[in-house]
Amino acid sequence: MKPLALGTCFLSLVAPGLAAPTPADVAEVHLDADDACLSSTSPGIDGACSLQALQRRTQRLAGRGGARLGFLEEPHWLGWLQRAAQRSELLNGTISYEECHLKDSQCSLESMKGKPTLVYPGGETSCMNGDDYAFAVNPGDSDKLLIYFEGGGACWQAKGNVVLQCTDSMEKGIATTGLGQGFQNKQNMANPFRSYTVVEPIYCSGDAHMGDRVQEWSDKQFPQKGYANANSAVSWAKKNVDATLSNLVISGFSAGALGTMGWSYHLLGMFPHERASVLVDSYAGIFPDGTEGPILKNWGACSLPIFSESNQGLCSENQLSTKVALEAAMAAYPKVGFGYIQSKVDGSQIWFYKGLAMSNFMMGAADIEGPDFYNKTLALFEEYTLKFPNFVEILLDGDQHCYTESDLFFSATTANSDGEISNGTLLVQWVTDFLQGNASSACQGALQGADPSHGDDYCDKLLTPKVLNLDR
Repeated sequence: MKPLALGTCFLSLVAPGLAAPTPADVAEVHLDADDACLSSTSPGIDGACSLQALQRRTQRLAGRGGARLGFLEEPHWLGWLQRAAQRSELLNGTISYEECHLKDSQCSLESMKGKPTLVYPGGETSCMNGDDYAFAVNPGDSDKLLIYFEGGGACWQAKGNVVLQCTDSMEKGIATTGLGQGFQNKQNMANPFRSYTVVEPIYCSGDAHMGDRVQEWSDKQFPQKGYANANSAVSWAKKNVDATLSNLVISGFSAGALGTMGWSYHLLGMFPHERASVLVDSYAGIFPDGTEGPILKNWGACSLPIFSESNQGLCSENQLSTKVALEAAMAAYPKVGFGYIQSKVDGSQIWFYKGLAMSNFMMGAADIEGPDFYNKTLALFEEYTLKFPNFVEILLDGDQHCYTESDLFFSATTANSDGEISNGTLLVQWVTDFLQGNASSACQGALQGADPSHGDDYCDKLLTPKVLNLDR
């Protein structure tokens, strides 16, 4: 299986041992795509199964500013990755992690003495490149727990194409934990998580924290052990925090948002609590039709205990989605608030939507633009709003990807995602209210019916305002 190039920065995150494709390789992938489409009983290319059609599509997108390789512009999420690493480098020396190995010590919360610590659990855990795995603990009160799933892209296989766009090493994972910033900025008095113990499954498996498989791509092995990695962190937390928590928050950003959706049902039942909340930052869970289920199955997620028996069955039939998993949690825990933090036109989410479409030869779907993606997001939130009184969202203008792992958390508003405009609802205040069960859906812009023709800066009149209701 050949790795599929999805942008000009493909080289920066290619997994060890897989050579980056040349333009000639990409042409060969196009030929492979054509052959697969023509030989398929149900062709995946929307309306055309010829090399000429693929070439025409490539040329058209290139003429519109697209990249040389594949059908996509430079991966938007790599900009987020670079900025996160730069923030981490600036804080280096000001705040950093201690290390502890479970083979040598219990690595108890008390023994950390308030110092952020990387805990190496051993066992089945592993990064995708083979690095020894560690999860992060930022100590706080033992009765307040934030389980915080880190993001960092995704690596997957679809229709014979292997796509490598994920953080695959501990070095990269540690650089983007957000230590000392956003949710983990314990110096900012406005931070509602200042006193929480933060347990963060570091992400280096490319499987949204839901993988349980060793992949064999280009005759090399790549462990996607996101479940074992995350479970090691969760198991440590279970042993070290109070038996009944005053406050439990489950959250995550980017790919960690998908992990949050997949793990919430299990975690809400695992940790007894007086109050609990689920916050999903910057991944709504919008995918091209029929693509998510096969990827979850390929990651080895179908037998994971985080899913109900019925959802395990759906997974085995390529039908499970993170949406279905999250809906199970929202239905089972009506007194738990579920909230989404979402930019109206998140560039990274759109990029991965296009990448998933491309890797599945769905070239029509790969042509999606901001207003259409925003409309799909609104349709999803409308569905949640109608079905679940315990759901609300905050929509922020712009294309920013991720808020909670940076100090944009304190300055961003619904009027501007980069924090440069002061009007609108302040994100940190909305989250503070949400944790207390007092939030309403928030958005800045004209109230209109959801429609791509309205652009991507308006607000959906079916969503705003809606008050969070945890009384039923």
